[in-house]
Amino acid sequence: MNASSNVRNVEIANKIASTAALFRKYFPDASVNFSPWDNSNNESMQDTIDFAFHFPGWSPLIECRAILLQLRIENDNTDRVPKLLGIIMRGMIVPSERWKVATIGAWEMTGTHLPQKEQKDNLFLVCKELYKLFSTTSSGNKN
Repeated sequence: MNASSNVRNVEIANKIASTAALFRKYFPDASVNFSPWDNSNNESMQDTIDFAFHFPGWSPLIECRAILLQLRIENDNTDRVPKLLGIIMRGMIVPSERWKVATIGAWEMTGTHLPQKEQKDNLFLVCKELYKLFSTTSSGNKN
């Protein structure tokens, strides 16, 4: 589900905004799209928070023009910050996927054109920091 559609309270809005800021900390040229999908009611997307990050042109260092970031969450339909279960990132160049990484299992990046080492390391740092971000409430306590 689009990140913009997941805003149910100030704390969740803060986590969504912090996700965008965290990504841009490592990739400052990227612009964020909080609504990368159409507004369909696809049930398989109800347990995700989705972002797209677009780069100005094709980047040979990251081997894509855009990154789709999908946060898999435990959706219990409450107003609390959802538990982050996993992260999927896809490096895209129209019309195809160039690479993919999922934080379930071995955290391996696969694809036909992988990012350079520094960018790959930064993508993994984004994932690690997202787990930290979603493991705390605004008061700093664990959920």
